[in-house]
Amino acid sequence: MRIAKYLLLMLILFSFGCENPFRPKLIDSSNSLVQNRTPEEVLRNLEKSYREKNINIFRQLLHPDYRFELLSSEFSQIGIDMDGDGLRDSWWGYDQEVEMTRNMFELGSSDGSFPVADVIELRLQIPPQELWELDPASGRENWIVIPCYFDLILSYKASNSSYVANGTARFYLVQEGGNWQIIIWRDESNL
Repeated sequence: MRIAKYLLLMLILFSFGCENPFRPKLIDSSNSLVQNRTPEEVLRNLEKSYREKNINIFRQLLHPDYRFELLSSEFSQIGIDMDGDGLRDSWWGYDQEVEMTRNMFELGSSDGSFPVADVIELRLQIPPQELWELDPASGRENWIVIPCYFDLILSYKASNSSYVANGTARFYLVQEGGNWQIIIWRDESNL
């Protein structure tokens, strides 16, 4: 009888292989789908994308017609020639923004002066909804404009240092298909 129990136990263990029958597999139910149900939720997800260095979340926050707009005093230094005329423009589009942000998350600065930051934190001071604006431009009547003070902090553990940029940004958000997205990110800070 003892041998039969031993064989039955061995058969049960053999049928499970190396798996522990008392600890079932964990199922990962997470996904990279972000909810952008409100303008504030979009901006909170923007902070999250930077904190997690998650380019997939970041891309979902931007409208396909997205533009990043610089102050006129900055575009001669960091602008990109978007129209092929040999001059730096005061804006860039979706593809350039995604590429630059991916580089910041994964490679560091494009000129090699900064390595990949160990920690990236974007802090937005989102004002109360009563301070949000409607865009007065024709065709933009349903766009929400949210001015935010921001701090962007890149921290480097090896050198025990950080790089901080701060100022004001105006986020223009538009709702399509029940979700909000950033269509314009206007940097109003000085370098």
